[in-house]
Amino acid sequence: MRAFTHADGLANLAVTALVETPDGRLWIGTENGLYRHEGARIIRVDAPDAPMATRFVAALASDGRGGLWVGMGTGVFHLGDRGLQAVDTGGKRLLIRQGQQAIAATADGGALVAAVDGLHAVQRDRASGAWRVSPAVASADLAREPSLAAIHAVMVEPDGTWWLTCGDALCRRQAGQWRRFGEREGLKPMRWAGLLRARDGALWVRSQTQVLRQTAADSRFENVTPDDLSRGTVHLQLPLAEDADGRVLTSSDSGLLRWQSGRWERFGAAQGLAGLHAILVDRHQEVWLGSAGQGLLHWRGYRHWRHWTGRQGLPDNDVWTFLETEPGQLWIGTGHGAALLARASGSLRAVPQDGTRDQVGSFTRDASGQLWMATFSGEVFRRRAGGHWQRVARGLPLVLTLAPAADGGVWIGTDKGLYAMPPAPPDVAAPEVRLAPGMAPARAGEITVYTACTTPRGPTWLGTSEGLFMEGPLTAGTNAGAPDALGLKRAVVRGLPDGEAIEKLACGHDGSVFAASRDHRLWRVHGDRSGWRADPVQPGEVLGRRSVMAVLADRRGWLWVTTDDGVLVGRGKYWRRFDDSNGLVWNDCNQNALYEDSAGDVWIGTSRGASQVTVPDRLLDPVGASLRFTQVTRDEQPLPLDGSWTGDWSAGDLRIAWTVPSYVNRSSLQVRYRLRGLSEQWSTTRHDDASFTALPGGRYVFEARAENPDLGLVSDVATLSFVIRPPWWRSGWAIAGYCVAVAGLALFAHRWRVRAWVRRQRQLEALVGQRTAELQDSYEQMRTLALTDGLTGAMNRRAITEMATRELARARRQEAPLTLMLIDLDHFKDINDTHGHPAGDAVLMQLVQRLREAMRDYDAIGRWGGEEFLLVLPGLSLASEEGRRRAEALQRGVAEQPFDIATGVPLPVTCSAGAVGVPAAESDTLEALISRVDAALYEAKHRGRNRTVIAG
Repeated sequence: MRAFTHADGLANLAVTALVETPDGRLWIGTENGLYRHEGARIIRVDAPDAPMATRFVAALASDGRGGLWVGMGTGVFHLGDRGLQAVDTGGKRLLIRQGQQAIAATADGGALVAAVDGLHAVQRDRASGAWRVSPAVASADLAREPSLAAIHAVMVEPDGTWWLTCGDALCRRQAGQWRRFGEREGLKPMRWAGLLRARDGALWVRSQTQVLRQTAADSRFENVTPDDLSRGTVHLQLPLAEDADGRVLTSSDSGLLRWQSGRWERFGAAQGLAGLHAILVDRHQEVWLGSAGQGLLHWRGYRHWRHWTGRQGLPDNDVWTFLETEPGQLWIGTGHGAALLARASGSLRAVPQDGTRDQVGSFTRDASGQLWMATFSGEVFRRRAGGHWQRVARGLPLVLTLAPAADGGVWIGTDKGLYAMPPAPPDVAAPEVRLAPGMAPARAGEITVYTACTTPRGPTWLGTSEGLFMEGPLTAGTNAGAPDALGLKRAVVRGLPDGEAIEKLACGHDGSVFAASRDHRLWRVHGDRSGWRADPVQPGEVLGRRSVMAVLADRRGWLWVTTDDGVLVGRGKYWRRFDDSNGLVWNDCNQNALYEDSAGDVWIGTSRGASQVTVPDRLLDPVGASLRFTQVTRDEQPLPLDGSWTGDWSAGDLRIAWTVPSYVNRSSLQVRYRLRGLSEQWSTTRHDDASFTALPGGRYVFEARAENPDLGLVSDVATLSFVIRPPWWRSGWAIAGYCVAVAGLALFAHRWRVRAWVRRQRQLEALVGQRTAELQDSYEQMRTLALTDGLTGAMNRRAITEMATRELARARRQEAPLTLMLIDLDHFKDINDTHGHPAGDAVLMQLVQRLREAMRDYDAIGRWGGEEFLLVLPGLSLASEEGRRRAEALQRGVAEQPFDIATGVPLPVTCSAGAVGVPAAESDTLEALISRVDAALYEAKHRGRNRTVIAG
């Protein structure tokens, strides 16, 4: 349960009303103000200077057209494109009833409002377009049914039928006719204030002390009031809501009640609930609760996730393992012993068990039905049917896994090898434990057995620090057993890295095995005993650098992967990530703590409790979200959001803000945008706005879309078009004026200068010729000294550094690629030592000459130091195959012909190169890039020289 309070922007924590508009935004009414929740933050809506007698929000209702009806205690307001506007009540003060159903929208965009003095209709005046209030009940109808003067709640059905709680009864208006429902239909006289039409056609009504239901087939209401509905606390808000599975929700004095399968489920202090005023089930079936003082509560993962912690009876929140012994009975291993989860008194309860208070790391059941439990402290326990846990072994190394053996015994995987417990009669108090056949004593201490699983038709697979193993008959000469003994054999799997540690395993229902290797890769192993093959599994961006804690292949063919930061669920190529923002009790999952029970529910152990995933079949239903522009400003002045607009040029900022109403996995939400007319390239941001300064004149289209890899979400592209006129000094008439003025000035200047030129022509010709020659010589000398290397003619280090700095800045400014290469001659010291320094100088000069011949005109080369040369290659992208081939060709071209060192025998010389590509969005400094390319050059040398290594 996530509580939104002051720190999130909700200044008042007494939430009185909740509603969701079609665009996915959540609106929150409180005892002091109206708020809007868009996922990233909560924003107050009612302005401080708004003309309101009170800011107590009594009721909220969506008008179905993107707007909102707001009952503010002493008046009605409509929130639309023009902001929050008061509804004209004709000078009459309207005291709105408190309750989620004091306002109901009508099909014409208006509303029915339950006030202290009766029912009112809000309709738009055709002449002025303003909203006006008028009585909703005709005086003749009021005379026939006086109870219509006391309305507490109103509900409008899709066919236009009105349901009202009138006086101490229930009233209906259908096709213009009124009917009253009272004691004859099973409603006792009392103040009814909650109404709900469920999907199955049942009508629910709620009072302070009763909950009634009338099914579509019955004429009378059935009393389904729970025993603990009310303890005498007076509530004006009596909410009723229905979730996607047809379960009805309502509040009680102690928390929340949910009607399911003919009985009420209770959620209270154990879930952090008490004193609820409002209930909302949003379009993604998430539940939001308005509390009486704890703020806005979000029941994350309401539909699918249930949590088990110390509050529900676990001896410890650190959960490591699960085992189901029969439907509805589940063993849970924790950091402080085991608990049995079983149904008692109509509900599931976790009951701590005797046996041990150490960390329980694994359970299993052998072929005879006996249960086995192991602790990380090296103890093994057995439990016979109807008996208790009894310790049968102690002093073992750290036990990481248990698995049933094909011979009826049990495998015990530890951090110092694999042990076997052969099948033994139940009356044997301490069965023998020994190293498994095939496990040499000298090697046992070097092998860690992390995990094990058994396929439907066998065998049992084991993941170890030395790779993948499997149980099977041993050949003659194998350690510890007869030639046909069952023991540990290395699995030969094509495609799986040889000797790579396998830390997590999951056996699928189709006989395949999913393995997680230590290098954070996932594999699917399939085949049979005649041959096994491993294919990589690609969870996409959602895995990233997260460490895999456990793997499960469920009966649906889905793959579950728990990590140190959430849970990944894959169905084919579609992957979703779940964390504590959308249901998981805690993101830090424990190793091997992943289990599927007979009902198909999935259990996940974390360091703060266990999560039970119920009804997983709907877990991967698509999640939708839309990006919506919220504000466009230019020079801090607002501009239209709908349609295109035209504006004059300005040197100020154009700011476009947006919102993405999404309330889960917000940390992975990003927005890609571009401004066509300025650039066709997409940019990525995690902010909720973008700014552009001093845009030149032209036509523009701003495009943006939301993406969330964790949810597999890509929204539709939202667009905004606009035109910016060029500044006056760049308009057509201004440019024409410039041309005329320049022409006139040029003519005048020409005539004046011709006369002076004639007089001084001869003097200047001689002087200019002399000075030009002197300056040219001086300039060339200074330029050569300042920019070039005296030996090779390449740029010196300072010049190539300045060139690289300029090109790096230009590449980022224009969002263009750039490549830096560092080339170093192989064994250059040997050339100097063997053939002399003149030979080395000749090689350096010819190296530069060859590289220049292979480079483009706008590429640059400079001597970085000794025999190292830095190449700056603008526009070359190492992300493409063509770019990588070009970089490698530069390095290989150096050694294509031997070097002439004036000895008569050409000298073969090779070089090594490191290269780094600079993407447009990268922000590394030049020093950091040089460091990376130098590391790549070092790796090229380390790999054997005469090669190019591209930095990652």
